[in-house]
Amino acid sequence: MSRVRKVMAPLGGYQDWEVTVLLSNALGYPMHYNHPSEIMEEIARLTPTFAALTYEKLDRLGSIQWPCTDAAPEGTPTMHIDQFVRGKGKFWQTEYVPTSEKVNSRFPLILTTGRILSQYNVGAQTRRTNNVVWHAEDVLEIHPHDAEVRGVRDGDWVGLTSRAGDTVLRAKVSTRIAPGVVYTTFHFPETNANVVTTENSDWATNCPEYKVTAVEVVLVNQKDAWSKRAQADRELTRPTRYRKHDPTPA
Repeated sequence: MSRVRKVMAPLGGYQDWEVTVLLSNALGYPMHYNHPSEIMEEIARLTPTFAALTYEKLDRLGSIQWPCTDAAPEGTPTMHIDQFVRGKGKFWQTEYVPTSEKVNSRFPLILTTGRILSQYNVGAQTRRTNNVVWHAEDVLEIHPHDAEVRGVRDGDWVGLTSRAGDTVLRAKVSTRIAPGVVYTTFHFPETNANVVTTENSDWATNCPEYKVTAVEVVLVNQKDAWSKRAQADRELTRPTRYRKHDPTPA
């Protein structure tokens, strides 16, 4: 653990912790902090592994490895020397549960999503930097065989459709991807990559199933027109109780 020091005044006039305090007070839950060190003191009171941590100690030592407790007042550089903190390690046998997401003739490909080195999560920070030189947009990587079958060439716009939704991306034909699999990142909001993924999640951790989504890819000549048509088609195929109400009289 180490201090993160301010390098410039916040553009909005308030630091993050001050915004949180103002919002909490406005919502009726009073918070009275005058400095981040007071928040650190509260964390130390409530969290056993941080019990002996203070701003003064961080300033004096530079950084501290947790746990930082009364038994280890300057931190714990090395853990698990003789045994685990809880004693012996405990292993749990868990049953493999296959995904309910299946490919079929309508959705014959598997979409998997992930990150790229030069961008971070949804890119709120990294898209504002020169990192966009290396990754200027989310693209859909597709194997040459799958691309050829669909008449897709490198750089073409393609429609990506799943049971959950659809979006349009630029194709990148690549042998890095196995046949039957397509891949994209989710760093740019206009891509709407997570609109295509399902609501499935892991039974034990509730981690979203972003790595396995049955999809189809088609060549798109007019990006906006295809998106509108795909949305209308999906609306028609949804069960009646899920359709949006159209107030326009017949």
